[in-house]
Amino acid sequence: MSNTEPAVRLRSYGGLRMWRAGVEVDIAAPRLRTLLAVLLAARGGVVGVAELVDLIWGAEPSPSAVNQLHRLVGQVRRLFEPDLPSRAPGRWVQPAGQGYRLVADARACDLVAVRELTEAARAAVAAGQVREAAQAWAQALERVQEPVFAGLDAEVLDDPAFVALRHERVQIAVEAADLALAEPAVMRGVPQMQRIAASARLHEPLQARMVRLLTAAGRRAEALVLFDEVRRLLADELGADPGPELRAAHLIALAGDEPGGADPAGPPRPVQLPRRVAGFVARGDLSEILEARSGGTILVLSGMGGIGKTSLAVDWAHRLAPGFPDGQLYLNLRGFDPSGRVVSPLEALNTLLESVGVSPAALGGAGIDARAARFRSAVADRRMIVLLDNARDSDQVRPLLPGAPGCLVVVTSRNRMTGLVAHEGARPVPVGRLGDAAARELLAKRIGAPRLSAEPEATTALVRFCAGLPLALSIAAAHAAVRPEMRLADIVGELTSQARLDALTTGEAHDDVRSALSWSYTALSPAAARLFRLLAVHTGPEIPFEAAASIAGLGAAVRGALAELCAANMLTEVGVQRFALHDLLRAYAGELLDSSGASERGDAQRRLIEHYVRAARAAHLAFGRPPVVPLGPPSPEVTPPILPDIASALRWYVRERPVLVCVIDLVLALGRVREAVLMVLDLRTVRSSRVEAAVESREQTLRVLALAGDLGEPVLEAAILREASIVQRPADRAAAEAHLRQALAITERSGDLTGRAHVLRNLGITVAEADRHRGIAYLRQAAEVAREIGEPTVLGFCFDALVLQLEEDGQLPEAIAVAREAFDLAVTAGNSDLHCMFAARLAELSLMTGDPSRAAEMAEWAVARMAPGEIHTQLPAYVFLAEACAALGDRDRALAACEAIHDLLRRHGIAYRETFGEAKIADYAARIGRISRTLVSASPVH
Repeated sequence: MSNTEPAVRLRSYGGLRMWRAGVEVDIAAPRLRTLLAVLLAARGGVVGVAELVDLIWGAEPSPSAVNQLHRLVGQVRRLFEPDLPSRAPGRWVQPAGQGYRLVADARACDLVAVRELTEAARAAVAAGQVREAAQAWAQALERVQEPVFAGLDAEVLDDPAFVALRHERVQIAVEAADLALAEPAVMRGVPQMQRIAASARLHEPLQARMVRLLTAAGRRAEALVLFDEVRRLLADELGADPGPELRAAHLIALAGDEPGGADPAGPPRPVQLPRRVAGFVARGDLSEILEARSGGTILVLSGMGGIGKTSLAVDWAHRLAPGFPDGQLYLNLRGFDPSGRVVSPLEALNTLLESVGVSPAALGGAGIDARAARFRSAVADRRMIVLLDNARDSDQVRPLLPGAPGCLVVVTSRNRMTGLVAHEGARPVPVGRLGDAAARELLAKRIGAPRLSAEPEATTALVRFCAGLPLALSIAAAHAAVRPEMRLADIVGELTSQARLDALTTGEAHDDVRSALSWSYTALSPAAARLFRLLAVHTGPEIPFEAAASIAGLGAAVRGALAELCAANMLTEVGVQRFALHDLLRAYAGELLDSSGASERGDAQRRLIEHYVRAARAAHLAFGRPPVVPLGPPSPEVTPPILPDIASALRWYVRERPVLVCVIDLVLALGRVREAVLMVLDLRTVRSSRVEAAVESREQTLRVLALAGDLGEPVLEAAILREASIVQRPADRAAAEAHLRQALAITERSGDLTGRAHVLRNLGITVAEADRHRGIAYLRQAAEVAREIGEPTVLGFCFDALVLQLEEDGQLPEAIAVAREAFDLAVTAGNSDLHCMFAARLAELSLMTGDPSRAAEMAEWAVARMAPGEIHTQLPAYVFLAEACAALGDRDRALAACEAIHDLLRRHGIAYRETFGEAKIADYAARIGRISRTLVSASPVH
């Protein structure tokens, strides 16, 4: 079997979840979840349409339920294959007779994998292959730890298919327990069986086996407690006494004579785990990963200081302890201790040897290798948990590893321990910040839920202040817990009035967030430490590689420092060459940068600003537009992104939009207004292509205009006035017109023809809202100036504005002539977004003049060639395509276009309403509705 990740993974045990290409798919819609669950439960069998309708819609389905089911099946298919054409079956959900079947193998679906493992285990038992059977049962038990389809609607779970799956889960535990009782030397998995038994307390055969297994493991007290719990539950729930099998198991427990019981004369059984943290909050996001990897010999929990690695490891080890009867070892390796004294491997080995009954003194002058070998021998036949806390690096841990697979090693470290993962096959488990719900749970456990409920706003502020760091939350909770009479809002006010890291301390030595972070910082190399400080100037949520390279002034040489910061969990890689700083790490980096001297911060800010000025220009140029003013050559220290086409420019903007807002604010704060003007002007191109609402950039643009004053550059002065008019027009048309008239005067004085053409265009659009004929006059002037200039993009935008107003005014022959001229110019110039825009215009005009064939041709030209992220032209182009195909009787193409329109409106509805207006969107929706009603009829299963 291939070890490559399957394209799709489906999980049923523990709740229905789905991953595609490693990314979880959202299947929150109830009917969608039910349909997928029913198909999965059938495990390749056919589920009839009638059965599906009953399960999804209940006893009284609507008359259109069958048609709705077919559409729902299409949605399920696109969960697997998002680009699947409408009505195409794809490879996963296949029509079969009068129903459907889901085609998935064991690599993709845990239900199929469990069935295959169960069949393999039973076949191995029948053939006398005990070890093979034990291995198969262990793998099956690991997969079925949680109830199947947890969280699904209770009425659906009562269906026989789901009931059978629940019975199958219990039967797996029963048969695995039988093998464990018969062959205790090879069959493991008692903790897994216990978890399944805990969810089936009234299943006497399984409970009887658990009583016997506990007795065999020398845990008679637990066996007797379990019997008593089940006996009381049978009496309370069923009014019955235990049956003969459970009574027999009880008698064995009382006598303590089950074969395989514990040998009291065996080696020492260390029980060294620290106590669980009071008020510990379970990491729901990590529980699945931990359970899935509990069979691994070595597990590495890594994360930043204060993130709760030790608490998580200790809690999890306590829960696993019953499955490791030979004890638990715990050792703090002090890899990042405030004292700076790291426990050496030799010291650690001596401690471990003493714990398992071997005197280090008896080994004389034996070195590390000999002592490591002796430790491996001492634990070779034992099942133990070895928790190695706060490890510095892989070399510190390697000599301490048991050699046999019976021991589970759990390592915690601020370092990702990549060497241990690469060479020892350790399983990595990154530990991240707590989500808001978990953070609130931690606070509630520490200071009481009623106190939080009484002040919800203060609670929210406290959660945000601590940024999901358990150490910070625990310290903040301590401040509240020791002053129960004080309002939570007053405590939050007290904390937030200080520097963030000053507030997060208990006042005791080394018991604060700053100290916890400093221990990681002092372990960095000089290059990584410098980069960590400098990254504080980047205020966005994510830092792309190029921005980090520019901030450091190192170009590609920054890779080594980035890798070190990620390995030390001082930086998190959140995507391909994209990184994030935890909020408290950012605050700490800022403190370090401030203490390093003003020049270091100033130089980093200068490089950051130039990086984003040039990135915005690269995005503008990707659209084939001429620059407003040239920038000159870049500084050798700066590494701007390469944006070769429109799609890459749009992707860049979507990712970087929050950063760009922060950078422009920084530029303004530093008084470097010209750079702010350049960024705002260059970003207009990509903002227009995304149909971004004017309100999103209005406030910042008007601040830039207010601070710009007299730049001494008429081209920029006119351009920023025109930009201000664009963001003002939806809210204040008079102010927008005033900005444009001021800009027009500047362009006329300076002889700036390009600026004049654009200003006249915007003036025509603005004036036309009140007086179309006067607006058209301005637009004709703009077109004439554009013809004089001859630059394709200037011509394109001036012509487009004129075409729209001529169309609105009913002057269709002139509109068609201007659109055709603009289309030909754009094609000749190779400007893809403009020729797509004019293709759509010609499609609309062709429809208006009764030429659907020409309309379909031009609309298809547009949708086939536009950039994926360019949503501005897509909506009208698909509307015109749907209408043209409907008029031509091409039903499939028309319906496909309608489906594309619905998808666009669902994803970009707010932006479309801001740009086109409610009336235009309503008009488009009505037109598509008429097409759909005409073409759609009840369809057969397909």
